[in-house]
Amino acid sequence: MKNSRVILVIILLMAQAGIYYTISGKEFIPDIGPWSRFPSVVNDWNAVGDAPLEQNVLAELKPDDYLNRDYVSGKGRALNFFVGYFNSRRNGRAPHSPEWCLPGAGWNTVSTRVVSIDRGTGTSFPANEYIVEKGDERQLVVYWYHQGERVLSSEVKAQFYAMPDMILHGRTDTSLVRIIAPVAGNQIEGARGLAFDFARGVFPLIQKQIK
Repeated sequence: MKNSRVILVIILLMAQAGIYYTISGKEFIPDIGPWSRFPSVVNDWNAVGDAPLEQNVLAELKPDDYLNRDYVSGKGRALNFFVGYFNSRRNGRAPHSPEWCLPGAGWNTVSTRVVSIDRGTGTSFPANEYIVEKGDERQLVVYWYHQGERVLSSEVKAQFYAMPDMILHGRTDTSLVRIIAPVAGNQIEGARGLAFDFARGVFPLIQKQIK
């Protein structure tokens, strides 16, 4: 299943490359602020430090900008927040799904599913919940994509919608948003509550950043 998804993404990338370079008109590259200036306070969460990605990871991912930051809640619970931002897809660069990257770092998949996160405003947005483990460690990963004004859980759909966004709006920028909450013992519900709570609070701040 995962192999077929990889093949589909590759086919879409090849098709996009042909379309992008035959489309007349200038692409609009959004002028957004650096992600390092992203708010350090998200509701009850406070930033405790930004960490640079290792050079080999940067060379593989090739984002135009990124944020890799740890936050701690008022109750002392910690999680990691990552955004990989790509200002254009015309050069063939695109986010890498955590479900491709984490297994390469030695993490084993426990479960994966698509969830709907309530924004607390009567609306919700789709995301992926991905639980992994390595030895005695377990993590709950929540991630999604911002493709233009769309919020998507699927990297395939994000690739697909980049083409009409280029034709209609002249922009193809995309962001991968990832939240990692450690699971203490078997307290998956506790980690899920933390990750969803942070996602709910950070979502409007991301929208403001990329507009």
